[in-house]
Amino acid sequence: MVIDTLNNCEIYYAFGERFKKAFEFLKSNDISKMELGRVDIDGDNVFIIVQEYTSKTIDDVKLEAHKKYADIHYVKEGFEYIGYVPIDRVPEPTTPYDPESDAEFYEKECELFPLLANDFAIVFPHDVHMPQKRALIPVQIRKAVLKVKVVD
Repeated sequence: MVIDTLNNCEIYYAFGERFKKAFEFLKSNDISKMELGRVDIDGDNVFIIVQEYTSKTIDDVKLEAHKKYADIHYVKEGFEYIGYVPIDRVPEPTTPYDPESDAEFYEKECELFPLLANDFAIVFPHDVHMPQKRALIPVQIRKAVLKVKVVD
């Protein structure tokens, strides 16, 4: 997992052309003015999902992993924690892998890291992660999750 600010995103172009497309889109579009939902950037190779929600308690979030996509979780407004644990430190999934949603789910034991406005976290398929976790009080979040295909 990588955590950084959008100001440094060019560093991560080294991860490949799809990451560059994702970050270029993020830099050139105001997420606060976009409609909620999915927007294709490069078909199923790179797309963005704009979200708005109230940050959640530990009981209402899920620890997940993917097999085909890396996620870029970008917080535009608000504050949340993202949980993380390497996939080799978790037991078998509690919910098996679903190829349609590209997700499997695990128990909620993980480390938590803050994501403030203008921060992003890149999570790869081997990064089990838990987005949307609140601090002591719930906060309204405006966020984008960019899905970058890393396995064809």
